[in-house]
Amino acid sequence: MILLIVYGSELLKLMQARQTKLINSERPIPRGSQPTDITLMYSNGSMHEDGDENNRTVGWGIVGYHLGYEVFKDRGGLGQKAEVYDMELTGITQGMKAAKEYVNKNDQVKYIHIYADNTAAVTLAYEPKPKPGQLQMIHTTYWCPGHEDVKGNERADEEAKAGVEIWTQDYTTLTNAKRTVKEGALERWKREWQKSPPTGGFAIANRLEPRWKPREHVTHAPREVFSRLTQCQTKHAFLGEYYAKFIPNESNRCTCEDIFQTREHVIKECPKHERHRDILREVDAQLELGILLGTKKGLEALAKFLAKTGAFTKTGEIRKQKQTPEEEDEENEEEEERW
Repeated sequence: MILLIVYGSELLKLMQARQTKLINSERPIPRGSQPTDITLMYSNGSMHEDGDENNRTVGWGIVGYHLGYEVFKDRGGLGQKAEVYDMELTGITQGMKAAKEYVNKNDQVKYIHIYADNTAAVTLAYEPKPKPGQLQMIHTTYWCPGHEDVKGNERADEEAKAGVEIWTQDYTTLTNAKRTVKEGALERWKREWQKSPPTGGFAIANRLEPRWKPREHVTHAPREVFSRLTQCQTKHAFLGEYYAKFIPNESNRCTCEDIFQTREHVIKECPKHERHRDILREVDAQLELGILLGTKKGLEALAKFLAKTGAFTKTGEIRKQKQTPEEEDEENEEEEERW
C-alpha cells in the first residue's frame, strides 16, 4: 500500500495526467469512474450549540469510497470540553484507521487519498513544535474545499453532525483549555477597561473595546506610519503641546506659522496638510477627533492621511527613506528614545 496525499489542484493535475476523472464536485461520485487502486477518505468535524456556550458538543465523522461506492463510515464525539479543531484531527486519525483496515482486505488498493476541509488542522499538525491536538495525528493530510458540493466532504459532514448527538464522556483537550483561559482573560480585560475612566492624552482615542487580534490600522500600516499614529493617539508626539509639558526648551510653535502647535491644529487646521485632509473628511466632515482617533474607520483614514503627509514628524515634512543613517535621523531616534 502507498499513502498518497494530494492538495486540491495537485489532485486535479494528477488525475488529468492519468486521463481519469476521480471526483465530480457537482454530483455523487460516479460508480465505475474511480481508479481501482485508489481509496478516498474524507473527514470532518462539527459543533452544536443550544444557544448556551456551556451546552456545546462536538463530533467527528468519516466516510470512505472505493470504485464510486461508499465502503466505510464512522462517527463519534468528545463531549463538551473539546473544539471542532480537535474533532478534525480525531476524524483524520479514525479515518486513516478505517482506511487501513479496508486496504488490508483489498490488495488492489495502492493509494489512499485523504481530505479534510479545516486548513488549521492540516497546516499546523506537522509544525516542528508540538501544537494543540497534534497527538491526534498519525499521517500528513491536505485540504479540500468545504461546502462546495464535494460529495465525500458533504457525507463526512453529515456523519460529524450525527456524531455530535452521541453521548460520550467529556475529554478536556489542550485546545479547549487554551480557548477557555484566553476568553476568560479577555473578559476580565474588557471589564477593567469599561470601569476605568479614560485619562490623559489617550482618553479621546480610548473608545475601541480590547481584543487579542490587532486591528487593520495596525497590521496594514507601514511601521513608520503606525508609529506616528500611536504617537498622535497618545499625544506623545513631535507636538508643541508635548514640548510645553515635557521639553520646555523646545519650541512649541507649529512649523506652518507662529502658532501654538496642538494635535487638533495638525489634524484639522495646519495648511501644510490641507491637500490630503479630504481623506479624513470622508469619515467625518467635521473632523471630530474622537471619531478619527477612536473608531475603526477613523483610524484607517488617519493612517492613510499620515502616509501622505508629514504630520507629527519633527519637521512637518514627509520622512524620506534613506539608505544610510544621518545625523538628523540619529537625533530623532535619540529624542524618541527619551519618550
